[in-house]
Amino acid sequence: MRSSSSALKHVAVLFLVSWMAAHCGNELVVAAGPPGQSPSFRQKTGWYDYSAYTDCRGQPEPAQYNGGILRYSNSDDPTGYKTTETGVLSPAFVVYDLNKTTMYTFSGWIKLEGSSSALVTARLAPDNSGTRCIGTVLARSDCWSFLKGGFTLDWPTQTSVIFFQNADRTPMKITVASGSLQPFTMDQWSMHQKDTIRKRRKRMATIHVADPHGTRVVGATVSVQQTAKDFPFGSAIASTILGNDAYQKWFVDRFNAAVFEDELKWYSTEPASGLLRFDVPDQMLAFVRSHRVMVRGHNIFWENQDATPRWVKGLSPEDLRSAVNTRIQSLMTRYRGEFAHWDVNNEMLHYNFYEQRLGPNATADFFSVAQDADPLATLFMNEYNVVETCDDGSSTVDAYVARLKDLRAAGAVLEGIGLEGHFSKPNIPYMRAVLDKLATLNLPIWFTEVDINNKFDAQTQAVYLEQVLREAYAHPAVSGVMLWTALHQGGCYQMCLTDWNLNNLPVGDVVDRLLQEWQTGQATGLSDAHGAYSFSGYLGEFVVTVNYGNTSAQSTFSLSPGDETRHITVQI
Repeated sequence: MRSSSSALKHVAVLFLVSWMAAHCGNELVVAAGPPGQSPSFRQKTGWYDYSAYTDCRGQPEPAQYNGGILRYSNSDDPTGYKTTETGVLSPAFVVYDLNKTTMYTFSGWIKLEGSSSALVTARLAPDNSGTRCIGTVLARSDCWSFLKGGFTLDWPTQTSVIFFQNADRTPMKITVASGSLQPFTMDQWSMHQKDTIRKRRKRMATIHVADPHGTRVVGATVSVQQTAKDFPFGSAIASTILGNDAYQKWFVDRFNAAVFEDELKWYSTEPASGLLRFDVPDQMLAFVRSHRVMVRGHNIFWENQDATPRWVKGLSPEDLRSAVNTRIQSLMTRYRGEFAHWDVNNEMLHYNFYEQRLGPNATADFFSVAQDADPLATLFMNEYNVVETCDDGSSTVDAYVARLKDLRAAGAVLEGIGLEGHFSKPNIPYMRAVLDKLATLNLPIWFTEVDINNKFDAQTQAVYLEQVLREAYAHPAVSGVMLWTALHQGGCYQMCLTDWNLNNLPVGDVVDRLLQEWQTGQATGLSDAHGAYSFSGYLGEFVVTVNYGNTSAQSTFSLSPGDETRHITVQI
């Protein structure tokens, strides 16, 4: 006789199947084991698998984590469960007893029949309470494409369905292979973040203390202080920082990177044809340069018609082509070598003002001209809703990858991936999965405009910001983080770190605490029997001071990325 709990779950499954059929036009196949059956997979260490794929393959890879909780003891299939349905029917997994204190990462390989390619979305239906996107993939009919995503829950669920939809709902056959759903506790997730930080953001160093004859000195006092950080962590600034000494001091005490909010955009530097205004960005550049702050160039073009200068909108294609070339040359020649990065054509996955008028190769031409004008600058794509949400079909991770590859094929020298990071409630497992896929391109990944939507109260903003920043900093493929928090007297775009009087708001406290955490405080100790003192330091620049008796010596060194211990000898 079935237990009351099993019976309830059975009823829930039947209800979910009926609900999905009514609302999605799809029938569902239960592809996981029955309620109460224990998974054969035993999570030994809670370790996360960064593996991802952006190339389409002839055969699917084995399921990550051996299928996780989708793989049960009665399965002898080494690639995990496979489900196939025809017509508009959807393959699906039914899973039980998910909880809200767990990070879930989901992956699988997708193939189509009935269409050459389509955007396929993996969706979660928890306890008959609607559905949510947990991952997307641009699937094809001639090969297998890798979907990777994830989710957390706001409440525990008894019975949930993971199913698949093609975005346009046209009839086609979707095949899912090597499905995997792997849970991680919050402690496991945090542990892995910390371990990655230890490996990628820090390095061991040993200070050897010797006398002029090379004899090791035992018992010398060694003091190490970090003077500069290697990882760029910064914020947007606006013209409001000019002449404001208090704001300037507040900024340089915290950040080693900056980006101008609006002052370099075309509507700011050329409000009318031929009327060039560079005085404000020149002053802002002088400020950051005087404090050794690296600065990103944002942006050369913005595909959004609403952000296009009014006088540009009415130009003929010939005049527009001349105007854009003049724009690139005037900007890049004036600031050649000054800006480490340039966002060349902003948000081109969502908008197409220039490409609609100049043709599909317009952006590739922009990149080529910009590269010639300033070959030392790293040229970026920059886009929103790639990591922030799973529901924007215009800016899925595969759409980003496909556009980048198209530009490269057209001859563009594209060297950086810009993720704006305008978050509502962040989905951290999904965010990591997207970064994993982008990391396969072996390009620098930057979070370029991070903030949290102001629909949340101040404390919630702070909680969500900390989640995003910890995940971004810990991911091995991320090369820098910029906050979108330029301060104005009337507030900020979505999120201010302080009020106008530079008193911290809750998100400002989060940033200050993390900046303190991610730097090497003063490390002090005595040289041991081998005349050595060792420590683990965050990557960057250091000064070491050694005292022994009445003698003192000082030296500088840097910790750059590397697996080996860095050895520094100080003679005293």
